[in-house]
Amino acid sequence: MPTPNSHPGLYRKGRYWYFAICINGQRYAGSTRVTDLATARRVLEEKRQDFVDSQLRRPSKVKPVEELVRTWLKLNKPTFSKGHWSSSECATRRWVVPHIGKLPANRVTNAIVLELRARMLEEGCSATYANNTLRTLRAIFNFAVGLGYLHEIPFKVKKLKVQKKPRSIVSARRVQAFLEEVDRSAQNPHIPVILRVMLGLGLREAEALGMRWEWFDLEHRTYVVGRAKGKEARVIPVPEWLWTAIYNMPKPLISEWVFPADDGQPHRAQFCKKALQRVCEKLELGNVTQHRLRATFASLHAEAGTPVPEIQAMLGHKSVQTTMIYIETSLDAKRRAQDALSLKLGLVSGGLH
Repeated sequence: MPTPNSHPGLYRKGRYWYFAICINGQRYAGSTRVTDLATARRVLEEKRQDFVDSQLRRPSKVKPVEELVRTWLKLNKPTFSKGHWSSSECATRRWVVPHIGKLPANRVTNAIVLELRARMLEEGCSATYANNTLRTLRAIFNFAVGLGYLHEIPFKVKKLKVQKKPRSIVSARRVQAFLEEVDRSAQNPHIPVILRVMLGLGLREAEALGMRWEWFDLEHRTYVVGRAKGKEARVIPVPEWLWTAIYNMPKPLISEWVFPADDGQPHRAQFCKKALQRVCEKLELGNVTQHRLRATFASLHAEAGTPVPEIQAMLGHKSVQTTMIYIETSLDAKRRAQDALSLKLGLVSGGLH
């Protein structure tokens, strides 16, 4: 709130001066990030002019949310993965458009977003799904800001805290049994090799299905991921066991693809899904999806002592925090760590751990 030492459009809050102005019915407020009044006045005038210029460039009518959704989905469809676009389209179609689609984008307040989330939870949506829908909504409004439809996102709602549950991976002691069962049960000869690629190189499913022979370096025995999610190629050494599996696999006479389908193009998404599910059910491994094989790759490397930055580079993550999400510590690894600490503390003898 303004204090007794306020000046038109300015008020002090703690050490800093804040501004609050109204231009053509639109209120703008924030910190000047300065402590002296003279500089704050200059900042205020600069911001006033910026806001006026922004309104002159902005369309006279703020677009409704449903129109922003349509534009956002249309423009991002070529760049999103099929799964990402499909989940975004589903969330906006089921929840965003029916409940707030008719509202002008600048009228979507915290209360409206919280009400939308509460309705989702009441109708049985999980907290994770609600958080993902909110993330999609925020991406749409960021898109609107970038195009000049909005000056800023009109709501600030924090995501719900979700209890992290251990997720399934293939532990080190069960990798051999896993691969043997894959070899026994897979009907297509490409499936055992594709699953080995995801497990041994940490590739995403799309990256594994889209492998090209030209991206192998035979001299250095490496593979260059040429179409990575982050748009940056990465070089990964190919271990000997995987190299042997790839080159012993039956191959068509001529194909640029390592795993071509009958039509000559790469196999479609989810090609290995059913075979992987059967193996996991047989071995009682839990829900080890194709992407969890990528997490298995990261976890096994961490357990073997590979430095996290090297794991990050092989996975192609820009942030080490993202890599840490993929690393799951197995119960066996935790037990060994506990035994090693007990031995170091002298609480057990060397023969008992």
